[in-house]
Amino acid sequence: MQLAVALSVTAGTAATSTDARAADVTRVATAFEDDNVFDVHLGVAYDFNYKRAAILREWNSGRPGDNENRLVKDLVYEQFRHTLTPSLEFGLFRDLGLYFELPVILSDSRQYSFDQRADDCVFGSPSGSPTATCVNKGNSTTLRDEILPSSGFDATNSGNPYLPFGGPDSELIFKGPVRRGLDQLNVGLKYAILNQEKRSHMPTWLIAFEGRFAVGRAMTFSRNIQGNTPDGNTRVGRRIHELGVWTALSRRYRFLDPYFTAHWRQSLRASGSIFQDFGREGSQDTVNPQSQAGLSIGTEIVPWERKAKNLKVAVVLAGSSVLHYGGRGYSEIWELLADSPAMVGSYDPTSQALDANGDPVNAGSFCDRGAALAFAQQNPGDPGYLAAGGGSCQKFEGITDLQDYATFGFTGGLNFTLGKIARIGLGVNASTDTRHFITAAGRGDADLAGSGGSNPDEVEAGTREVNPVRRDVVDNVGRRYAVDDVFNLHTYLRLMLVF
Repeated sequence: MQLAVALSVTAGTAATSTDARAADVTRVATAFEDDNVFDVHLGVAYDFNYKRAAILREWNSGRPGDNENRLVKDLVYEQFRHTLTPSLEFGLFRDLGLYFELPVILSDSRQYSFDQRADDCVFGSPSGSPTATCVNKGNSTTLRDEILPSSGFDATNSGNPYLPFGGPDSELIFKGPVRRGLDQLNVGLKYAILNQEKRSHMPTWLIAFEGRFAVGRAMTFSRNIQGNTPDGNTRVGRRIHELGVWTALSRRYRFLDPYFTAHWRQSLRASGSIFQDFGREGSQDTVNPQSQAGLSIGTEIVPWERKAKNLKVAVVLAGSSVLHYGGRGYSEIWELLADSPAMVGSYDPTSQALDANGDPVNAGSFCDRGAALAFAQQNPGDPGYLAAGGGSCQKFEGITDLQDYATFGFTGGLNFTLGKIARIGLGVNASTDTRHFITAAGRGDADLAGSGGSNPDEVEAGTREVNPVRRDVVDNVGRRYAVDDVFNLHTYLRLMLVF
């Protein structure tokens, strides 16, 4: 669920005609008009977002002749996020405005439970008889692969985060830390190419260029929280820059004001991010975070209006779609994977070369995952598992390669114009994502020149052909994670004061 409150103040002799007539998506501050010298919009928005998703896992029974990989239930993900966004927009020239937005995350937390939402729960093997319909500590693939300890993890309990959550059928298995702070500063320049108030037979059409710049430090996660919560556990920054363009078009006709919007944003990793390039050009599938492109189509329906007094009630109905493509990201399970001893490995695949006897070529720099896991089992939360595994063992930060996916949403709301000064908007937005894999790193590049490999058709271990960010425990076919049944709910409330 999301709640938004926006406050906007416009300085000038009167409210602009563009603001009064056009749909809210085509609002722009203006300046040097005959009856309006200069506009300034000051705003603040409050949002509350609730997100729930099913975390699925690929499964193979391992029985002879069973070559089918099927997606089975594992966890249920929930996220709760509160955001306060002050904003400023002012007119530069006629129908040309410059705006700034600074979202401040007041609280952001995540938790994971075993998927026990079936009406009649059956536990056991996903391919057993009868087929399992629910998950507990006995059949969770996340616990099977030691990505999480069987007792679970509670990052809100710094005294002893490994205390068990409950009995064998307890649903809750992981609680993340409460995060707060800054992520991005949004800066944009928008211009009304067409203005219906000035040319009544034409629509109002905006085009805008926008940059979203990383200002907060990168969020990370550590399980070593006893006695001291690491600073990275409380941050919300992703260290992502986004550069793009958006446009909005609307035209009022009697009691209808239909509109259309479209946007595109290219994502780039910023300095200090954990979207790292490990210098394996060709073998590392991608480095930058996912980019996106989207559109929305909607209308404001005006059932009641008093133009002389600038009073209006509008019903808002809109549908939207967004494509997320081509990159990596903080997925729904990034905190589960970050600092998990099961994810330990080396970002230098050449250090993992073995000789003819299967022994490390350079034992001092080899990462022994088994030794790291054994140490972690005996010493929960101790970062010494990295050293126990060998010289090249490195912590996994949680970032994974994501499969392309789409988001579809619907918005319904009410906008009230209360004279020249006050405006109020309220409503709800619900959206969902298409099913997609969230651990999708490839093996690497078998054709990488100079790798020293003997088989041109296979990615060979211990060579620079290997993708350095791949972890077989979650990226192998049969072990990959996927997200489905996504439910993202926002409610909003907006207040605008126009002078």
